Amino acid sequence: MVGLASVEFRAVTKRFGENTVVDDLSLVIEDEEFLVLLGPSGCGKSTVLRMVAGLEEPSEGSVLIDSEVMNGVDPRDRDTAMVFQSYALYPHMTVSKNIEAPLLGHRVRDEHGEYRKLSSGERRDMVHGAAEMLGLTDYLDRKPAALSGGQRQRVALARAIVRTPRVFLMDEPLSNLDAKLRAQTRLELVELWHRLQTTIVYVTHDQVEAMTMASRIAVIADGKLQQVGTPSDVYHQPANLMVARFIGSPQMNTFSATLSAGPDGAELRVGGQLVAVVSLPEAARDDVVDGRRVTVGVRADHLQIAEHGTLTGTVRAVEQLGYESHVICDVDGNLVTVRQPESVPVPIVGCPVRLTLDPTRLHLFDPDSGLRL
Repeated sequence: MVGLASVEFRAVTKRFGENTVVDDLSLVIEDEEFLVLLGPSGCGKSTVLRMVAGLEEPSEGSVLIDSEVMNGVDPRDRDTAMVFQSYALYPHMTVSKNIEAPLLGHRVRDEHGEYRKLSSGERRDMVHGAAEMLGLTDYLDRKPAALSGGQRQRVALARAIVRTPRVFLMDEPLSNLDAKLRAQTRLELVELWHRLQTTIVYVTHDQVEAMTMASRIAVIADGKLQQVGTPSDVYHQPANLMVARFIGSPQMNTFSATLSAGPDGAELRVGGQLVAVVSLPEAARDDVVDGRRVTVGVRADHLQIAEHGTLTGTVRAVEQLGYESHVICDVDGNLVTVRQPESVPVPIVGCPVRLTLDPTRLHLFDPDSGLRL
């Protein structure tokens, strides 16, 4: 088992010139946690990872590992290991030598508290242990050019784990793999995390990776932390419109509506037609005034095409995926996607339809701030 460590960001800001890439980030990553930094390309998530590794220094604030401030600490002294998107293997070295490379200058503490270099026998045993863990024993004498993309990624992982660091840092490590290999390697990474019982900080823009691997997800956009929570939290209770639209495939439908107080709850109207009566949290009830604008969010799973539906629209397109269809409708100028199982007849493009929605599965957001009501 590798060493354990928490990672903490205290009001961290990172600027490159006048460009603020990370803005006032405060986040605690616990021991043995698999935390995924998720967000669109260019949102600052890789910079966050690089500040943990020591490849970038914060402009403001502090980065801590196991409660120790890391600002100004050399990357070699942080006891982290990083896996990159590009694998970064030495092409002229065998798999065995690639895995061994981080151990050549590595020092360990002996029983007397003195630091010493590893012997060649110790390095060999550690290389074989890492190779066995990742199924690379039969490839130790090959060079990277003779390996598949998935095997090269395993070598990069073995090189990271061989030194038993306190924290693993992974920057889009699966993005060069095809869909089948990505799915397989996701499973292997989660199994490896359980086996090592270590802390992993993982960067991706792929929500499927985040949802299937993370113990918690930190969603980042425009350099700001938007929400932190379990995959279930960010999917079912998005904190704002950015998270709501980014998480889920197809993405959450959002459209403009108005709220008004009714005898049975808050009445929700789209284009003047009453489509649902919703129950609001106590804190939001005082904010309901007749005609208040809101942005409604509803997932494709929670909409149905039904003869007596409360929303009217027109079918604009149908995406048939074999096991299901995505019916895209124009509702009062908003494009709304309905997920339909294979067994349900597909409507004809251009035909009018009526939609019904589950009032218990609606998400209401302030259209100006984007925050959840």
